Order: sequence, then structure tokens, then C-alpha cells
Amino acid sequence: MRQIVLLLIVCFVLKVSAQKNDYNWLTGYQSYYHSIHDSTAYGFTYGNIEFDFNSTPVNIAFDSISMNFDFTETSQSDSDGNLLFYTNGIYIANKLNLPVSNSDSLNVGYLDTVWDPTIMTTGYRNEQGILAIPSAVNPRQYYVISTYVDIIPPPGGNVYCSKILVALIDMSLNGGLGEVIYKNQAVINDNLGEEVQCVRHGNGRDWWILVQRRNTNCFYRILLDTSGVNVLPDLSCLGDTVSYGQVSAACFTPDGTKYAYLGTSSGLDVYDFDRCTGILSSPRHLPLPILTDSNWIGVGLAASPNSRFLYASLTHQLYQFDLLADDIFSSIDTVGIYSGGHLPGTPQVQSLFHIQQLAPDGKIYMSGGNAVPYYQVINYPDEKGALCNFVQDGVHLPCLTDGIPNFPNYRLGSLTQGQCDSLTAFTQDVRDAKEQILKVFPNPANDIATVDYGFTDWNKGAVSLEIANELGQLVYTQTLPMYSGFQKLEMGQFAAGSYTIFIKRANAVVAANKLVVVH
Repeated sequence: MRQIVLLLIVCFVLKVSAQKNDYNWLTGYQSYYHSIHDSTAYGFTYGNIEFDFNSTPVNIAFDSISMNFDFTETSQSDSDGNLLFYTNGIYIANKLNLPVSNSDSLNVGYLDTVWDPTIMTTGYRNEQGILAIPSAVNPRQYYVISTYVDIIPPPGGNVYCSKILVALIDMSLNGGLGEVIYKNQAVINDNLGEEVQCVRHGNGRDWWILVQRRNTNCFYRILLDTSGVNVLPDLSCLGDTVSYGQVSAACFTPDGTKYAYLGTSSGLDVYDFDRCTGILSSPRHLPLPILTDSNWIGVGLAASPNSRFLYASLTHQLYQFDLLADDIFSSIDTVGIYSGGHLPGTPQVQSLFHIQQLAPDGKIYMSGGNAVPYYQVINYPDEKGALCNFVQDGVHLPCLTDGIPNFPNYRLGSLTQGQCDSLTAFTQDVRDAKEQILKVFPNPANDIATVDYGFTDWNKGAVSLEIANELGQLVYTQTLPMYSGFQKLEMGQFAAGSYTIFIKRANAVVAANKLVVVH
């Protein structure tokens, strides 16, 4: 009986397991201009940009999908990396670029209907202000969590985030094109930071969401579990983070052990994070000056795939911190300085150092803050100092964008040895069973084959890829990157024949499969 129950659990978890939910990025600045302005004569254009991380290297393509993005943007793909939907904070579009039923008028209020109605056309403007998270109950349902921007009516006129809003989208409805079940459900009403960041619970199923209570050193903890979205009654208050109307950013490390918050007026705060309880601890604070620019204040945070290095961007500087150092802040290293990048033909529109996002290819991409046809890129963020290879304007984009999509680490698994007891004893059995799944496609292959190791339990340690020929001779080996889940192999390096592919950890076989090479 236990084996039957385990099999049923494995089948369910395989369906809901979020592995490649961030493999399609949608961005672009005010694409509606594409149809009414021929701006190519100036060296740039309007439209949309699609990043497809199912390709190696990432495929970056131009499109005019009609959604206008500003700073608020995220998307959601299924566990196989197929695009399901994307949003600009105003509405949600499906894979056919059509509005999802009942997804209109997200975050609608005084700000975008009275004070600045253009937001309804151009898109919402909260950096890191929206996330999509798979449901732990229904594999076809997804929660969209966003911060709501409000304004104190004149004569005050101050803009601030006043709510956390939740929408639930069911992609099984309307023939797979989706429908929003409910939207604009407020779970917090307060003066809030605009950053919404989340990390997988230590049980491997639920999610923790942190949102700062503005002008305090306190954070709301939201638990997304099988019962839905639950705001814990006790705030986590500690450290020196107090933000007063500043530009700010936040991030978790990919392993979920640390949370960082950066503000242009308060400085940088780094905390330890408990994935079982959602509690912050061990606050460390580095005061930073207010960094201003004639046009903009840019700020961003991201952590390296191995969770060792933290990158803080501040308008014209990019800093690296070693999170393993005894004194994190004494390890500060300036790895990037603004060198003059700007919108072609318009030098006053600078390509700044702004919001960062770790991508499935292991690189960290950074938006320019202003509408420019570039992303900055950190090519090797696991490396110390200059070896991280930061390149300003290193990614040339087919049209303008000022933002970057916001994602958590969907590939983070559960903690081991029962550290979180909110799930049954079957939890680790399920992960052990999933690890044995190794997909190779196409098979046979004559050009490029993809090895899918997306169910690896990274909490057990790193893994490597080994390939042996029919005689059992080792012909290929490499350490596999934990940030991805798939590896492309050129077939030209192998003779025609049958091979066995192994995923190994500490010389022990985790998973294996066959590959046939034809030429």
C-alpha cells in the first residue's frame, strides 16, 4: 500500500513541480508606438522582446505582441518551459498573446484612472512589483501576487504602495487559454515597499513571500500553501532597514538561506532566512550614501547561482559582496563602473545600473532603468571579482526596454533530514524517486541533444554528467550547473553509436538513460 501511495504522490508532484517556469521572458517599452512611429532611423525601435532560455545560448527575438510594459513584468511557463501567460500588471495575456478572460483592470485605482491614466496604456511601474507562483494544490492554477500603488489625493499627492493584491488564474479553462478566477483580492493594507520577493518553503511545496512595511525595519511574512495565501499575524522586525520614499530592491539567494534589501537612503541589509519558519535573523547593515543622477536613481540586487556572491547595483556602480566572508561588507569589490552607455543618438538617456535578475542560463541580466536597447550582463557571477566578467550594454536588444521580469528560484527543492515537518514522511521519498528521472531528446540525435536533469535535489550536493560508449569507456564528463536543469550537447563530438548518460553525485549514479547518435 505504501508503494501505491508513493507512486500516486510522485505522479502528482511531477505534474506540479516547478522547474522551468522562468524559461520565457517578455519585456519591451511601450510597444504600441511600434505601429505608429518609425523610429528605426534614430537607431532604435519600439516593440517587444522575447527571451527563450530553452535555447543555448538564449534566443532573443523581436515581436510586437501588443502588450506595453513599463517596469512591472513577469511571465509563467510550464514545467517543460512552454509559455503559459505574461503580465504588465494591468492585464494578463496567454500564449496566443490574447487577454486572459477576466484579467483586465488588475491593480486599478485612483493612481491609474485619475492621477495618471496613461499607466493603463503603458503598463504598471513597480520594479519587482509582481510575481507568479504555481499553486500547491492544482497544477494548472497560478497565483499572481502584486503590490498596489496608491496616491494620497492632492494637496498631498504622495505615491506609495498600500496593498498586496492576489489574483488566481486557472490555465485549464477556455481550452487551455486560461481564465482569472478572482483578482484584486487585498491580503495586506498598509504602507509597503514595492518589492515582492518569494522563496520556496523548506518543505519543497509551499512558498514564503516577504514584503517590507515601509518606513520601518519590519517585514510581512506571507505563506502560500495548500489553503491559499495566508498573512502571518506577527511581523519580523529587526535590523536597520528603514526606507523613507527611497528607490529600493530586494532578493533571496538561490539556496534560500539569505535575504538582502537595498535602498538608496538606508543602505544594504543582509539577513539569514529560515525556510521552515519564514523568520529573518542575524541582520547585517552597511550604510550607503544617497546616489543620485541627473535623470534617475537606479538600484538592483541579485545573487550568484552558487549563492556565494551578492551583486548590488547603484546607478553608476556595481558592487560584489562575498556572503561566505566573516565580514560580508569588508569583502566589497567594485566590479562595474558606468562608462557612458546611452540611447543611440540621445546621450542624456543613460543606460544605467538598475534592476537585476538571475536567469536560467546562470547569467545575471540588468536593466538600464531608462528606455534603452541594452541589458547589462554578469557572465560568470559565481566567480570572484573581475572574473565575474561584467559587461555594460553587453546584451543588445532588438528594441527598447526599461524593465526586466521578476522571478523567484523555481528550482529550489526541499530541505533534507526532516528539517521542516509540515509535510509527511513521503516528501523525501518523492524527491528521491523524482531524481531518477532523466530525459534525453531528441533520441536518436544527429545535431544537438538536450539532457534534462530538472528534478535534481540540489540540497544533496552538486552533480556531474558522464557519458560512456558501448564498451563502457568514459568519453565525456562535466560538472552540471545547478541554475539550469538542462544541458545541450553537440553530437558532432561523438561517433555514431549507442551511449549511456549518467548523472552522478560523489561517484554514485543518481540517474541514467540511453542516447543513440546518428550521422
